Amino acid sequence: MKRTIKTSTILAALISLAGASESPAPFDRPIKVDVVALPKDELNPDAKPKITCSRYPALMVKEVDLGEVGAEKLALLAADAPCERADERERVIEDDIAGYLMGVSGGFVFFRAADGWNGGLPFVVYDAATGERLLDDSFEGDNFAAIRSGKGELTLDFRRVYTASCSLYLDGAACAKAIAADTGLPLKQLPDCASAYKAEIKRSPGHAGEIEKLPSVIVYPVEVAYVAGDTLRRPLDGPASCQTPS
Repeated sequence: MKRTIKTSTILAALISLAGASESPAPFDRPIKVDVVALPKDELNPDAKPKITCSRYPALMVKEVDLGEVGAEKLALLAADAPCERADERERVIEDDIAGYLMGVSGGFVFFRAADGWNGGLPFVVYDAATGERLLDDSFEGDNFAAIRSGKGELTLDFRRVYTASCSLYLDGAACAKAIAADTGLPLKQLPDCASAYKAEIKRSPGHAGEIEKLPSVIVYPVEVAYVAGDTLRRPLDGPASCQTPS
């Protein structure tokens, strides 16, 4: 079970991050990227199998792509490691979310899912030095609004795609309280889900009862801070929207 970290500690860490590295990309630019073509697969002639090795000052991230959905292998190695399909020194990332490399920011490595889910793109963050899984979430769009990274500290700004455990359309106030408690969103910032559910019911009127029960998907701006092994999600000012699972 994770420790509970004081809000004041998180806020102090966020202030310290103001002077930490931030890239407008928003990821760090690799020092070098090596691409090694692999032999063609006769059963999948349109695929272009390859190894991509992205080198940074402190590490190399290897992605073996055989042309299927999701990389065949993702691994962390030393910055000067050879760009080869297999290496006994590699730390393989075995994670259901990690489908492709997103990028690196300071001491953090980001991987994204091979496919979107409920209108968002799941991602997971690893410690570049230890290979430890730190956090996961899901964002709307193509990338983060901002990444601020320092030693052992990370802050992300993005529009979060959160799937509730209840239907805001069907369960009303009870579901709203549950979502507010889980996300920290003020009740007044929760979106009206009626139009999203009614549109789905209109498309499939024969399944209206099942559609009403679908869990609500809430998209809202958030700041996620990771400090000393703890993660805090804080809603930001801005519009929130509601949709049904997809």
